[in-house]
Amino acid sequence: EALVPFANAGFSLLPLLSLSTNAAIGETDIELGFELTPGVSERQYFQSYIPPETDIIHNGRLINIPATVTLLEVLSDHTDSERLRRGANQYRLALQEWRLGRESLSLAHLWMAIEAITKAKVRSECAVRGITSQVELAQQLGVELKQLDGYIRKESLLKGDKECYDKAKEASDGFEHGFLGYDKIRELATGVRQRMAQYVRGAILELCGLHSDAFTVLTSNSFEKPMGYWPIVKYIRGKLIGKGDELAAPGNAYPLLKWSQIVKSFDIGSDGKINYEIDEKMTVETAEGIGFQQLSFEAWQAG
Repeated sequence: EALVPFANAGFSLLPLLSLSTNAAIGETDIELGFELTPGVSERQYFQSYIPPETDIIHNGRLINIPATVTLLEVLSDHTDSERLRRGANQYRLALQEWRLGRESLSLAHLWMAIEAITKAKVRSECAVRGITSQVELAQQLGVELKQLDGYIRKESLLKGDKECYDKAKEASDGFEHGFLGYDKIRELATGVRQRMAQYVRGAILELCGLHSDAFTVLTSNSFEKPMGYWPIVKYIRGKLIGKGDELAAPGNAYPLLKWSQIVKSFDIGSDGKINYEIDEKMTVETAEGIGFQQLSFEAWQAG
């Protein structure tokens, strides 16, 4: 009976951890659960097969615990907690797609995040102005009631950035309703995704009502850049040297480098940066008389 509620409670923290760190978190699952009732001879047990973690290096970012705890506390008591959590979850999903070629998907989730928190911003604006209805707010802003949500998104949540608003809305509508080609959607998304992420995250943190110290920490340079959850990618370029048209070693379909890595060291510096040293081992597997000349080796952080 405890397994699913406790797991769901853990899952519910993921969007807020992503929001706090501005970094994606890999998908999680329930692996192990067992009963601890004292003085009994039979206890329930559950285990799910989870493939072992690999030694593939991913980029990462440390959580600022005090600021994150503050975020959790203020959000738990917020009158619009459910809406802000929905916005944070859409932001988490946007970060899951934060890499080259996935701009359209990440922007779609950013737009859904904006939609999720719009009414929270409307109510916040009403509270600041000392009014109680959306009709009054629309009148004070000089817009029709049916235009209020769009006005709040563009002028308040996106800080009056008309280009960002127009392109993000066009890309989102074109993606959802299928009236734009994917090349056009990606072109629009690529141009504004970074700004949209900054506006969305900043708006949610502002609406949460964080005190200035925590807000300053979570919007500092350490957390400014969105970080996706993708492995460090590595490329090697070179030339196959030798005469002969048969290039592959016997039993292989093509010439290749048998490539493995060993993580030799790993530590977290005093500045919070993650440092590691990797030993790359490559064995050339080619036909007899065919060699390999390495020209370059590259390692990139995807994003």
